[in-house]
Amino acid sequence: MRPMLATLLLTTILAAPPAAATEFFVSPNGNDSQPGTKEKPFATIGRAKQAVRDTLGTSTNDLRVVLRGGTYSIAEPLRFAPEDGGDAKRSVSYEAFPGETPIISGGRRIAGWTVNEDGSWSVQLPEVASGKWTFRELFVDHQRSERARYPDTGYLRVEKVGPDKRTSFTYSSGDVKPVADVSNVELVFFHDWSISRIPLSGIDETTRTVTTAHPVGPLAKHYQMDNYEPNPRYYLENAIDYLDAPGEWFLDQATGVLTYRPREGESPTDTEVIAPVAEELLLVQGTDEKPVTNLHFRGLNLRHCAWNLPEGGYAAGQAGYHERRGKKPASGLREPIPAAVLFEVTDRCSFEDGRIEQLGTSGIRFGSRCRDNRLVGTVLSSVAGNGVLIGEDSTRRIDRKTWWRVAPEQAAAGNEVTNCVIERCERTFSGAVGIWIGIARDTKVTHNVLRELPYTGVSVGWMWNPTPTPCGANRVADNHIHDIMQVLSDGGGIYTLGLQPGTTLSGNLIHGVSVNKGRAESNGMFLDEGSTDLVIGGNVIYDIARSPLRFHKAGENLVKGNLLVVGPDVPPVRYNRTPEENVKLEDNTIEKSEAFKPEEAQRFVPNAGLEEPYRTKLLGE
Repeated sequence: MRPMLATLLLTTILAAPPAAATEFFVSPNGNDSQPGTKEKPFATIGRAKQAVRDTLGTSTNDLRVVLRGGTYSIAEPLRFAPEDGGDAKRSVSYEAFPGETPIISGGRRIAGWTVNEDGSWSVQLPEVASGKWTFRELFVDHQRSERARYPDTGYLRVEKVGPDKRTSFTYSSGDVKPVADVSNVELVFFHDWSISRIPLSGIDETTRTVTTAHPVGPLAKHYQMDNYEPNPRYYLENAIDYLDAPGEWFLDQATGVLTYRPREGESPTDTEVIAPVAEELLLVQGTDEKPVTNLHFRGLNLRHCAWNLPEGGYAAGQAGYHERRGKKPASGLREPIPAAVLFEVTDRCSFEDGRIEQLGTSGIRFGSRCRDNRLVGTVLSSVAGNGVLIGEDSTRRIDRKTWWRVAPEQAAAGNEVTNCVIERCERTFSGAVGIWIGIARDTKVTHNVLRELPYTGVSVGWMWNPTPTPCGANRVADNHIHDIMQVLSDGGGIYTLGLQPGTTLSGNLIHGVSVNKGRAESNGMFLDEGSTDLVIGGNVIYDIARSPLRFHKAGENLVKGNLLVVGPDVPPVRYNRTPEENVKLEDNTIEKSEAFKPEEAQRFVPNAGLEEPYRTKLLGE
């Protein structure tokens, strides 16, 4: 091709206008009988979705649904199937009108309060009394409120566990406050790296014995009450007798009466109180024959989602994966806390520039057979479980001996989480994590901020030995992870498991890990059982009470070019049942904490954290 012709052709391509798009508009003040134009918008997202389906067969344009600001209340999730997405040449998007915030809420506003003599508020909810509704979260003026608990802050310590180490313990004299009715009370019990939430069956003041309705902890022996500590932590929750602090609430399931003790300045007439109703908010699910393709959500705020405990209580193993309990005895298999937003069998879809918050569930999941999806510029905050989940765990198949033979074709691959803020997650189910990557490959977790988490920041890999799996070539890079491990132990800013060829952990800034609360120490990075073939390079880890790096039953890994800051008498690397020769150390810098200036950390990892414009937009910096 002649140079002049080539230049003319390139200029024409660059100057070409963007692809034409067909638009539909939705507004809380709209009407579904209208045509869905800007002047006459639809009222519901469901009506707009039908309009998109009707148009896909007759138009080659991109399709855009524009949501005006305001609240869209739902009791059932918004569901998207293959026929709702785009294809290789055109996209379908649901996005906010410029400068406005559409809120999709799965909650119900509670009104009609009566002010009681003691200053508390109460309201009777007939749907609760009839057994049609219950909830575990209450959000008051956008803040998560605490279920009435004892003690109000901190923890109690078990004096001695019962004979079976699962269903009873004695408490120290004066520790447990008597209650008039134990039927609603829940024990919150702390293992080293997980918790159990189990209903009580009795409190005997004479013998100082607390008895649970179901076993504490999963079946594995190491979850017995005193396996890690002779006097483990616990507190009690959900009794009217514990309702003594501002911001606490109690729901009597039998009578349907909700009681709330207001914070200073709140009044029943102008305070927004919302309880979740919907159990999922957004489901994007393909089929075995066809994925959902090229479907995007931009600028949306998703709030208020409910999840209630399994019939036998919540007994978590790790990362929010809890024992599958019901009418049948526990099998030992585990399942995750459901996510409010689920992508499954999807290709090149995204959730961008939004918020996912105030949930009784996990946040967002890219599950089985998800390919090349993106989570970008989104805040996940005040989430009960995991913030983000990618991939599957090794117990998804019933036959745990052969699961990896069938997993490759369904493993998530090529997904990305970038420039997101993940904070104050694991609020109800401590032991969940900020970002969980299971059996997945080619995942990119970059330029995120993870902070104020009870347990681990990012968890990668889900096989407790070096057996080959589809997991590998994952990249966790340039993240700022701080103030984590605030409640539990035996985790870190980044935690890994299993054989992961090609996986790199690089350029991360990790700090703010205090002395472990349980028996095992917490670290900047914890490379746990089977962790093999990882490259840990160019990270800065400081302000860690214990060792910046810890390896446990790990294989061969490379640790190169990191800055590790240590306190007095603390080794930079801890080896637990790991031969030191397995870990190759090259060109690492070790500094003492008393000589290190935290303000210099960003100089060593200048790309850690959010990029612009997200830093300004999400953090105001």
